[in-house]
Amino acid sequence: MRTIQQTREHTPFSWLKIMIALAMALALLAPAGAAFAAEEQGTGTLTAKGVGFVRVEGSGTLTISRGAGVIWVTGATDIQTSGRGRKTTMADGTIRLTGYTGAISITGEQVVVKIEGGAINLTASGAGSVLLKGKGSYTVGDTTGAWTKAGVKIGY
Repeated sequence: MRTIQQTREHTPFSWLKIMIALAMALALLAPAGAAFAAEEQGTGTLTAKGVGFVRVEGSGTLTISRGAGVIWVTGATDIQTSGRGRKTTMADGTIRLTGYTGAISITGEQVVVKIEGGAINLTASGAGSVLLKGKGSYTVGDTTGAWTKAGVKIGY
């Protein structure tokens, strides 16, 4: 029984040592994790073609070819359209573009663009991330991949 009491007496001290060691290890790993997160966002160009839903978040320029269906834009400093279509400004300031027969170019910082359609074809240049849900393909740098029904998120 005396052995059990000694173990109990030393247990809080042992746990304290373990917790301090874990805290120190996590503190050392934090800069590496922050660097990884920055690399995940990336800076470059992404191209994607497919059917479904796309959400682009970031800074730079997004070019969308015709056939995208409906596009919602927030935070853009410039939107250029060609061909016919309908541009509507919603009550919250979101711009909705529907049925454009030509290309659309969206530029800005901290832009959010949502796209639904049957023939989405886009190029995003700058820094940000893209969520692709549906069926299609994408290329960023030397990497090529496929859209999924659940969604795949890619940094560029």
